[in-house]
Amino acid sequence: MSALLGLRMALTGGRRSLPGLVLTAVGVAAGVMLLLFGLAAQSALQGRLERSAWQDTEASTEATAPDPALWLAVSDHYADRPLHRVHVAALGPRPPVPPGLDRLPSAGEVAVSPAMHDLLAATPDDQLDDRIPGRVTMIIGAAGLRHPDHLVAVIGHTPEELRRLGGAQVVHGIETQSLDLLDFLKAGLMMATILMLFPILIFMIMVARLAAARHEQRLATMRMVGATRLQTAAMAAAETGLGAVAGTIAGLLGYLTARPILANIVEYGGYQGGHFFPADLVVPLAQLIVVLAGVPVLATLTTVLSLRRVQITPLRVGSRVSRRPPTAWRALPLAVGVAGFAVDSVVLHNWPDLMAANDWVINALLLCSLTGAVVIGPWACLVVGRAMVRYGRRATTLIAARRIAGDPWAAYRSVGGVAVAVFVTTLVASFPGIGSTGAAGVSSDVRLRPGVVEIYAGGQPATALAPLMSSGVVVAGAVPGGGVAVACAELARVVRVTCPLPSEFQMPNTAAMGMWVTSGRVVEPGPDAAGLPVHALYVQTDGSVAAEERIRTQASSLLPRAIVSTSRDVFRQTVEFRVFSDIGTGMRVAMLFVLLVAGCSLTISLIGGLTERRRPFALLRAAGLGLGELRRIALLETTVPLVSMVLLAVGLASVPPVAISIIAAQPYAAPGWDFAALLGGGVLAALAMTTLTLPLIDSATRHDAVRFE
Repeated sequence: MSALLGLRMALTGGRRSLPGLVLTAVGVAAGVMLLLFGLAAQSALQGRLERSAWQDTEASTEATAPDPALWLAVSDHYADRPLHRVHVAALGPRPPVPPGLDRLPSAGEVAVSPAMHDLLAATPDDQLDDRIPGRVTMIIGAAGLRHPDHLVAVIGHTPEELRRLGGAQVVHGIETQSLDLLDFLKAGLMMATILMLFPILIFMIMVARLAAARHEQRLATMRMVGATRLQTAAMAAAETGLGAVAGTIAGLLGYLTARPILANIVEYGGYQGGHFFPADLVVPLAQLIVVLAGVPVLATLTTVLSLRRVQITPLRVGSRVSRRPPTAWRALPLAVGVAGFAVDSVVLHNWPDLMAANDWVINALLLCSLTGAVVIGPWACLVVGRAMVRYGRRATTLIAARRIAGDPWAAYRSVGGVAVAVFVTTLVASFPGIGSTGAAGVSSDVRLRPGVVEIYAGGQPATALAPLMSSGVVVAGAVPGGGVAVACAELARVVRVTCPLPSEFQMPNTAAMGMWVTSGRVVEPGPDAAGLPVHALYVQTDGSVAAEERIRTQASSLLPRAIVSTSRDVFRQTVEFRVFSDIGTGMRVAMLFVLLVAGCSLTISLIGGLTERRRPFALLRAAGLGLGELRRIALLETTVPLVSMVLLAVGLASVPPVAISIIAAQPYAAPGWDFAALLGGGVLAALAMTTLTLPLIDSATRHDAVRFE
């Protein structure tokens, strides 16, 4: 009966009930929608791996068709974008067929992805089309594409043509076993989800607490007519539960509506990156059930627990239970983490033999630092509040300072998610290899000079690449028995090396998955160097994309198995770019999202503070304090904790990366100006959102609020 009465009060309470119900529903809907997108990220990336597994087909792949086929896969690029060319030839009427196709292309036919089809139509033949001989007759479906922007072409040949190209394998099946997401990528996605989850939970809790504050007067009236504590709690839970259920449904509908929009906007994946298919952004059923069932329960429990701190008596609302102020002991976990990194860097600098067993120490110190960043917050707000009391001179500053110092828990509650988010993102962005890496940067592993096109021939005769043997082209000959013959002065024109070469210098090669692999010692060319097979060619261009792609297309036409690379290709294939840029980008997006949610939390906090202190503010206004001064007090109570926690988080998060840079003997690279601009802009946006509530101070502090009952 109590729950039914609570539902009736929520639905028929008129203007007094509707705002709280709508506020609860909006807060829960935002939390549910964003949580679902966060949980869909891991399954979306795993789906990409599964759909692109067929490109790893080789002779050892298990049979999936009655007849075999010839298969030659070539990694290629166009304008820094990865491009996959697969040359095939059927060796029977029923050969294995890649996913996304109904049949294998016949000789002279080509199957391409939709993105590849559009690119071919928009690109001159000498830059791309000549690499793909044949007529486009089929479009590869989504089942065979990593993402909608995937560039892939399956080129049909006769068996004789493909055998003449060399290197083709006889395959009996299409690879279906995909790799699992790397553990550190799973950990990064989980960290980003938790990073978003923490402020969302704070936001929903604050909304529920605000709704509970609005219940107090009505619940006190119900106590006067004989309702028990349990009955009043059931009424409040029913009213909040109704808003939470409505918000959960709205959040689910918002997720389903926004999914195709975000799939076309969000791009992820570094070197292999692209947009998502809408079907990728699907939350696993078990996680979906937990979110849809757990969020309303969490919001309802929060309301019930919030009422425990309010001693509701038949004579309305009595005193609140006060909490003891936080102590300096809360700084201990963070101090242990920061001091541990300092000690660890000194120990490993003097005893490098301990490096092998140091991973668990770094992980433990990172966890300790993250925990300390959360725990220290209320005490830091207390210190800031007391400092304002000591050094403040204006009445508005002193009133705001007393509020912060008197209840540092409440001051930190609305900005705790921001502190954690800024700490984690600054920590990640400051690690060696992330802070200094950008889309236009150059990794230390990229040794090709800008504008140089490397054509890895792998020991082909010089006659096969004769049209490219113009003046100025650097030719590295393949020496029998292993080795490369090229003059150091010539090599230095196209590769970053210093002459004379050291005795153990190994020739770099960009061909193998963007990694530098050895290909034999480099020796000075002898008299017979002109007759050596070609290990690699280095062609200098003007650095434009068109010029580089023309050379790449010409090389691919002469030698389809040639692997052609430029400095941009190599950089985008490095682990530094593929992994660190994705993690850094993901963390920056998560931080921006958290700051926006923090703006909502600060707005709710300000509304809640006005609701709880309506009479004190009205008394201050009646005593002569101006409306502008009241607004200044409200802004100080939100601005000071937010800015203080952001600065503290940035400063503390910079310590572990500095120590790790010392341990790894790498220079420390602080986050760039883009990170600082994103952080500052997010903080300003969060503070700007709170100004929307300032007009409420006028209506909330009018003279009728001074009345006592």
